[in-house]
Amino acid sequence: MFIIVSNYRAKAGEEDAIIALHEDWQRKQGLKADAYLSWELIRKVDAPSEFIAIVHFSTEESARVAESELEQDAWYCRLLSLLEEGPSHVSCTSEWQLG
Repeated sequence: MFIIVSNYRAKAGEEDAIIALHEDWQRKQGLKADAYLSWELIRKVDAPSEFIAIVHFSTEESARVAESELEQDAWYCRLLSLLEEGPSHVSCTSEWQLG
């Protein structure tokens, strides 16, 4: 399994818009794309304007294709407009998982 972890900071007052944008993506795209196994948005408790997105893919190749397509998408442009800082991305592989 291949995972991309993204960190970003919302502009002041745009935190709810970021959450709504992810919910909108789910309604419109869902996990229709075979590339995505799961996608989770996490909000930091001690820094509520900071988010972490964790996306699981079956392979590194499917992650690269999906990431390339997403960066050209209007959804991603809207996300960027809501950010003060980021996104920064870290590519990972799953080495162990419980459950």
